[in-house]
Amino acid sequence: MLCYSPEPLLFDPPMKTSRHSLVRYTADRYTVFHVLVFATIQLTVWRFASPLVAALAVLPLLVLSLMSAPIHHNHQHVNVFRAPLLNRLFEIPLAFQTGIGSYGWVLHHNLGHHLNYLSQDPESPTDESRWMRDDGETMGRLEYSARLFLTHEIDIFRVGQKHPRIYRKYLLMKVPLYVILGALFVANPINTAILYAALPLFTLLHTCWVTYEHHSGLSTGDHQLASRNRSNRIYNLLSQNLGYHTAHHLRPGLHWSALPAFHDSIAHEIPKELVNPAFW
Repeated sequence: MLCYSPEPLLFDPPMKTSRHSLVRYTADRYTVFHVLVFATIQLTVWRFASPLVAALAVLPLLVLSLMSAPIHHNHQHVNVFRAPLLNRLFEIPLAFQTGIGSYGWVLHHNLGHHLNYLSQDPESPTDESRWMRDDGETMGRLEYSARLFLTHEIDIFRVGQKHPRIYRKYLLMKVPLYVILGALFVANPINTAILYAALPLFTLLHTCWVTYEHHSGLSTGDHQLASRNRSNRIYNLLSQNLGYHTAHHLRPGLHWSALPAFHDSIAHEIPKELVNPAFW
């Protein structure tokens, strides 16, 4: 339903693990390592650091959590583990790192933005990550980021009314998050506010900020003309290939490790001005 496929694949699919492996693709061994190491550091700082040290740790931890955001995005497109239970458990530390709960990406992004990103008309089903004002002008980056941050739960609810089964899962997965957050707060309220509230909040705000460049100002019905891309290797290493954004929208169900090859196969169809080789 979510994959627009103009032609057969022109490259090898991502490398899958054996059926006995917990993860589905070999590239996601790094994904699991990153999330678990970050969760361990986050919990260790919470347990042993003073509030001042915890506050000073937010900036270096933010660098790691910014890398967790695209991991969570990609996981919600193609789950990391073979077992559903492991995927739901995996999403708990991801939520505390990125500020986005389990199934949040699925509703707002997969079933919302991906289906509607070419539509900015307020009179029709419109993009959940909308960048156009009602008067047809392009929002500024700050306006876009603030709107997306303040209305994303409303849009999740709205999309959830069309997909009630998934929305119920979204709400049910809030329960373990709030139970854990409540226990952490009772044990150490200041460090919990710093590391498990402020830190994911900053990460979510950054996610809203960086998505502005993906489509803003590109009013078109053509998939190849509707996304900006970043081909810088370091950028894509840190963002799990999110820079290949046209490829991702053409095949949102394609594993992130296969996006560079798919991008290369369609690069001749993407205008050069929509491919930025810079990191910043």
